[in-house]
Amino acid sequence: MNTLETTSMLRNFVNQRPGFDLCNYGGRNKYYWQDYNEALKDRNSFYELLELAADRYGANLDEVLSKHLTSTSGRLSLEGGKLQYITGQYFPTEYRAAACRALASVIWESYRDDKYEDGSNVYKDGNEIRAAIKRNWRIKTRNTKLYFS
Repeated sequence: MNTLETTSMLRNFVNQRPGFDLCNYGGRNKYYWQDYNEALKDRNSFYELLELAADRYGANLDEVLSKHLTSTSGRLSLEGGKLQYITGQYFPTEYRAAACRALASVIWESYRDDKYEDGSNVYKDGNEIRAAIKRNWRIKTRNTKLYFS
Protein backbone atom coordinates (compact mmCIF):
# COMPACT_ATOMS: atom_id res chain seq x y z
CA MET A 1 0.00 0.00 0.00
CA ASN A 2 1.04 3.57 -0.54
CA THR A 3 2.13 5.77 2.31
CA LEU A 4 -0.82 6.78 4.50
CA GLU A 5 -3.31 4.87 2.37
CA THR A 6 -4.87 3.02 5.30
CA THR A 7 -4.93 6.17 7.41
CA SER A 8 -6.66 8.02 4.59
CA MET A 9 -9.22 5.26 4.19
CA LEU A 10 -9.91 5.37 7.91
CA ARG A 11 -10.29 9.17 7.78
CA ASN A 12 -12.71 8.90 4.85
CA PHE A 13 -14.64 6.21 6.70
CA VAL A 14 -15.02 8.43 9.76
CA ASN A 15 -15.82 11.56 7.72
CA GLN A 16 -18.71 10.00 5.81
CA ARG A 17 -22.12 11.31 6.69
CA PRO A 18 -23.76 9.17 9.39
CA GLY A 19 -27.05 8.81 7.54
CA PHE A 20 -29.36 9.41 10.46
CA ASP A 21 -33.01 9.16 9.47
CA LEU A 22 -35.59 10.92 11.61
CA CYS A 23 -38.09 8.18 10.67
CA ASN A 24 -36.04 5.75 12.76
CA TYR A 25 -36.77 7.87 15.82
CA GLY A 26 -40.55 7.96 15.51
CA GLY A 27 -40.51 11.71 15.03
CA ARG A 28 -38.83 12.29 18.40
CA ASN A 29 -36.30 15.00 17.69
CA LYS A 30 -34.77 14.79 21.15
CA TYR A 31 -33.37 11.29 20.58
CA TYR A 32 -32.35 12.07 17.03
CA TRP A 33 -30.20 15.00 18.17
CA GLN A 34 -28.88 13.03 21.12
CA ASP A 35 -27.49 10.35 18.79
CA TYR A 36 -26.32 12.95 16.29
CA ASN A 37 -24.32 14.80 18.96
CA GLU A 38 -22.81 11.55 20.20
CA ALA A 39 -21.68 10.78 16.65
CA LEU A 40 -20.00 14.21 16.48
CA LYS A 41 -18.21 13.51 19.74
CA ASP A 42 -17.01 10.19 18.34
CA ARG A 43 -15.61 11.98 15.29
CA ASN A 44 -13.72 14.40 17.52
CA SER A 45 -12.46 11.47 19.60
CA PHE A 46 -11.17 9.81 16.44
CA TYR A 47 -9.04 12.83 15.57
CA GLU A 48 -7.65 13.08 19.10
CA LEU A 49 -6.71 9.42 19.05
CA LEU A 50 -5.29 9.73 15.54
CA GLU A 51 -3.06 12.58 16.68
CA LEU A 52 -1.74 10.54 19.60
CA ALA A 53 -1.22 7.46 17.39
CA ALA A 54 0.65 9.56 14.83
CA ASP A 55 2.81 10.95 17.62
CA ARG A 56 3.56 7.45 18.92
CA TYR A 57 4.30 5.79 15.57
CA GLY A 58 5.31 8.64 13.27
CA ALA A 59 5.74 7.51 9.68
CA ASN A 60 5.02 3.88 10.60
CA LEU A 61 1.40 4.56 11.60
CA ASP A 62 -0.06 3.45 8.28
CA GLU A 63 1.86 0.18 8.35
CA VAL A 64 0.83 -0.52 11.95
CA LEU A 65 -2.83 0.30 11.24
CA SER A 66 -2.82 -1.94 8.17
CA LYS A 67 -1.33 -4.80 10.14
CA HIS A 68 -3.78 -4.31 13.01
CA LEU A 69 -6.86 -4.09 10.80
CA THR A 70 -5.92 -7.16 8.76
CA SER A 71 -5.00 -9.31 11.76
CA THR A 72 -7.94 -8.55 14.05
CA SER A 73 -11.43 -9.95 13.74
CA GLY A 74 -13.32 -6.95 15.07
CA ARG A 75 -16.18 -5.19 13.35
CA LEU A 76 -13.77 -2.97 11.44
CA SER A 77 -11.21 -4.78 9.30
CA LEU A 78 -9.10 -4.36 6.21
CA GLU A 79 -9.78 -6.99 3.57
CA GLY A 80 -8.48 -6.87 0.04
CA GLY A 81 -7.24 -3.33 0.48
CA LYS A 82 -10.67 -2.04 1.52
CA LEU A 83 -12.16 -1.26 4.90
CA GLN A 84 -14.97 -3.60 5.85
CA TYR A 85 -17.40 -2.81 8.65
CA ILE A 86 -19.98 -5.17 10.15
CA THR A 87 -22.89 -3.26 11.62
CA GLY A 88 -24.11 -4.29 15.04
CA GLN A 89 -27.31 -2.36 15.72
CA TYR A 90 -27.46 1.00 13.92
CA PHE A 91 -24.61 2.08 11.65
CA PRO A 92 -24.84 5.88 12.23
CA THR A 93 -24.30 5.53 15.98
CA GLU A 94 -21.45 3.04 15.99
CA TYR A 95 -19.12 3.22 12.99
CA ARG A 96 -17.00 6.10 14.29
CA ALA A 97 -16.62 4.42 17.66
CA ALA A 98 -15.31 1.31 15.87
CA ALA A 99 -12.60 3.42 14.24
CA CYS A 100 -11.75 4.88 17.65
CA ARG A 101 -11.45 1.39 19.13
CA ALA A 102 -9.02 0.39 16.38
CA LEU A 103 -6.85 3.43 17.10
CA ALA A 104 -7.07 2.86 20.85
CA SER A 105 -5.81 -0.71 20.37
CA VAL A 106 -2.86 0.51 18.31
CA ILE A 107 -2.04 3.18 20.91
CA TRP A 108 -2.24 0.63 23.72
CA GLU A 109 0.14 -1.67 21.86
CA SER A 110 2.63 1.17 21.44
CA TYR A 111 2.69 1.81 25.18
CA ARG A 112 2.78 -1.92 25.97
CA ASP A 113 5.78 -2.43 23.68
CA ASP A 114 7.83 0.51 25.06
CA LYS A 115 11.21 -0.71 26.28
CA TYR A 116 14.19 0.79 28.03
CA GLU A 117 17.60 0.49 26.42
CA ASP A 118 18.36 -2.60 28.52
CA GLY A 119 15.26 -4.33 27.08
CA SER A 120 13.04 -4.13 30.16
CA ASN A 121 9.48 -2.83 29.89
CA VAL A 122 8.79 0.83 30.63
CA TYR A 123 5.35 -0.01 32.05
CA LYS A 124 4.95 -3.04 34.28
CA ASP A 125 1.16 -3.45 33.92
CA GLY A 126 -2.01 -2.05 32.43
CA ASN A 127 -2.53 0.40 35.29
CA GLU A 128 0.76 2.12 34.52
CA ILE A 129 -0.15 2.28 30.84
CA ARG A 130 -3.53 3.84 31.69
CA ALA A 131 -1.83 6.38 33.95
CA ALA A 132 0.65 7.28 31.19
CA ILE A 133 -2.15 7.74 28.66
CA LYS A 134 -4.15 9.88 31.12
CA ARG A 135 -1.09 12.10 31.62
CA ASN A 136 -1.00 12.80 27.90
CA TRP A 137 -2.37 16.28 27.26
CA ARG A 138 -3.90 15.30 23.90
CA ILE A 139 -6.47 12.91 25.34
CA LYS A 140 -9.63 14.20 26.97
CA THR A 141 -11.14 12.50 29.99
CA ARG A 142 -14.05 11.23 27.88
CA ASN A 143 -11.67 9.28 25.66
CA THR A 144 -9.63 7.82 28.49
CA LYS A 145 -12.85 6.57 30.10
CA LEU A 146 -14.27 5.16 26.87
CA TYR A 147 -11.20 3.54 25.37
CA PHE A 148 -8.55 3.07 28.09
CA SER A 149 -10.39 2.14 31.28
